[in-house]
Amino acid sequence: MYTSFWDSVYDIIVLIIVFIFVFAVIGTGEVLRKRKGLDPNFTRKMIHFFAGDAILFCPFFINPQIIPIIPLAMGILIFFSSPKSPIQSMKSMFEVMARAEDYAAGHIYGPLYYIISIGILVSIFAYPAGTAYWPLFTLAAVGLFAMYYGDGLATIVGQRWGKHKYTIRGCTRSIQGSLTVFIMTFLSAFLVLFYFSYFGFWPSLPMNQWLVIWLLYGFSPIFSTYLALSVLVSTPPIVPMLTLMLIVGIVAGIAAALIEGCSGRELDNIYVPLIVTAVIFVLILLMFPSYFSVLSLNLGSLIPF
Repeated sequence: MYTSFWDSVYDIIVLIIVFIFVFAVIGTGEVLRKRKGLDPNFTRKMIHFFAGDAILFCPFFINPQIIPIIPLAMGILIFFSSPKSPIQSMKSMFEVMARAEDYAAGHIYGPLYYIISIGILVSIFAYPAGTAYWPLFTLAAVGLFAMYYGDGLATIVGQRWGKHKYTIRGCTRSIQGSLTVFIMTFLSAFLVLFYFSYFGFWPSLPMNQWLVIWLLYGFSPIFSTYLALSVLVSTPPIVPMLTLMLIVGIVAGIAAALIEGCSGRELDNIYVPLIVTAVIFVLILLMFPSYFSVLSLNLGSLIPF
């Protein structure tokens, strides 16, 4: 919730900046398509890579509950865009992202699934969390970047250099494409965690952690006792960021490659980000429970204790 009128004004300004960024990416694709004669497949991939990067603006919001407005609005626009739309901007949005089969269907399902997965993930971590819960958006960002760059680049690599094929559940993929998913997800996880670490994604108790617990005891004896036990029986809360990056990057890369390898066309825009995010959430919950113990100082009802 907002504590002042100017806090809400600030969030509205950030919201406007995010919309400007997203439409700038789409607009750039449209300009390249019309003036440079680039194939819609190229502009579609460009939007696939960069439009979703708007999640990097999450730490700048005071109240994260406003963030789901962005994918909701974009989802409505994409759903109602069509090649026969009387509104030129809606028709252009369709054309800049459409495949040949999308014209027959009348809708661009890939980008629609893309924005739906973003909406689901940001909503999960924005509600019912309330304010101060945005650090968990980092987990969503890992899964989403696996979709942006892992799944997105795999198609290009697979079509051009994918000589070694395999089939899982009727889905044919190439080893080269799957390796691309793994490598790009691994690198993306590094970049995402490095970026969000500047905003306190990985809060941990300092070396004088017992002094902190002792000070907290005066306010909440039960909670401070729980926190002390958590520190004793779990992985120490001070985990090197590089260790976290390596573990998350490897696990996310493997998960993304496996999911993309057996997902139907377009549906990987749903399965890859959602399942990778869930895997990373469970991984950190099991391996670094002390992280959630520290974060629970802000978390409330999202994590049951």
